Amino acid sequence: MDYIKRKQKAITQVRIFTNTQSLLEYLEHDKLNVLLLNEKISMDEVVHQNIKDICILSEGNLTREQENRHIIFKFQSAQKIMEELFMYCPMEDTPLRVSLLDNEKLNIVSVFSVGKETKRQVFSYLLASEYAKVKKTLYINLDLFSAWTEVSGSNFEKGLSEFIYYLKQSTPNLISKMNGIITKLNNLDCIQGVSFGPDIYELVPEDIVYWIKTLKEFSEYEVIIFDVGCFFQSTLELFRSSKELLLLIGDQRLEKEKYRNFRNQLQLAGYEDVLSQITEVTISKDTENRLEYVTPNDLHNEEYRDIVMEYVKYY
Repeated sequence: MDYIKRKQKAITQVRIFTNTQSLLEYLEHDKLNVLLLNEKISMDEVVHQNIKDICILSEGNLTREQENRHIIFKFQSAQKIMEELFMYCPMEDTPLRVSLLDNEKLNIVSVFSVGKETKRQVFSYLLASEYAKVKKTLYINLDLFSAWTEVSGSNFEKGLSEFIYYLKQSTPNLISKMNGIITKLNNLDCIQGVSFGPDIYELVPEDIVYWIKTLKEFSEYEVIIFDVGCFFQSTLELFRSSKELLLLIGDQRLEKEKYRNFRNQLQLAGYEDVLSQITEVTISKDTENRLEYVTPNDLHNEEYRDIVMEYVKYY
């Protein structure tokens, strides 16, 4: 499982079922491209129209000739198992990956920092506000502590925390639920932060995949800015799903050291694809001072346009 998440980036969603009942319940409303099945489980128990391919993970008691199925020997390296799985079930044209690529017009940008949390939130707002002048844009706050919730007039109890609940239920009308928590700040559509910081950590990578898939299939937005103030497995999945990752960097020595550490962590964990998406945004001392005094009323102030204009891309 750990190997798949770190090394097999072509696989965007992985689920583990500990019993047949939970598998069948999942298949009532979702599909599986590939089921890797323990040989001790009877095929008759799991055959379902929502499973595209089945591979049996065998301890050596079964052969391909006996089962007329794809058989993978269990006691070999994870890399070898995945190579055989890709050989039997190519992933390039799976419905999930195709759907994630369908709406190339949707520009998803993640903004992150390793030491400029407050400045990052202001930068993200300014960036979203600039995009909103010409494109239908949504700003989403994924910070543990939103700096703008109260001043934007958001309902602190009805926001991202409530949406996360619906997301984890794989609610069919997810877009409708999302639209219900959107507020406006100076004509910018916003989803403000969670009412309780740890709620963000309820998100798993599969939730992010489902959210992005739904946005690309059903959302009317052309640009979505994710203001990311946390770092764990699910935000890595978000970074991978973004067209661009803007990473704010200060000019102080310790901030640069933290950034190098961040890159080293990604390199070590095998996230070269995330590294390739990074666009460095250097925040000078002068820019930092200017961002310090930005208020919600300044979002459309021409005085601050120059801070973000370099990073606005009209595809």
